[in-house]
Amino acid sequence: MRPISLILLLLFTMVSATLQAQSWSVGIAGIYGDDIKNGGLHVRGYYNVKGDRICFGPEFSRFIKTTETHNGETFERQLNEVNLNLHYVFELNHHWGLYPLTGLNISSENEVETTTKKEHSLTKVGANLGLGVHRAIGQWILFGEYDHLFSTLSQNSILLGAFFTFGKKTETTNTHE
Repeated sequence: MRPISLILLLLFTMVSATLQAQSWSVGIAGIYGDDIKNGGLHVRGYYNVKGDRICFGPEFSRFIKTTETHNGETFERQLNEVNLNLHYVFELNHHWGLYPLTGLNISSENEVETTTKKEHSLTKVGANLGLGVHRAIGQWILFGEYDHLFSTLSQNSILLGAFFTFGKKTETTNTHE
């Protein structure tokens, strides 16, 4: 199956599930990528179904521009990622949850040689696989995640952040207060 077919299938699944969504969440996090060796800002919007155990949606990460020198030439490098990720939350108790994550990724890297202003851009499709943990406090969720991107632009990422859940309160959400 071609990458564009996978993306369209995932988008169709997300849209159809919004009709059944019990709640939705928006969040922000700090992210660190080991290939670009820099941090950045990460935002996400998730649909939550099945008692908020299944969560999926789009994510966007923008890494801080880096400056590197190779063979006497200086380059500025910028990396952006768009992900469509899926989590299944295993409740450890009423406040803690552990979740594997998987999804699709589109990474776009732009590199500019600072003297000549020659620009080189690269966009690649890949797959994410990782693990996260969260701590619920009312409708707020604090989370930490690790994921590995399988792609020619592969890297390991670590995220720390928070998100807020809107919509129908579930039994799990009520017990966090």
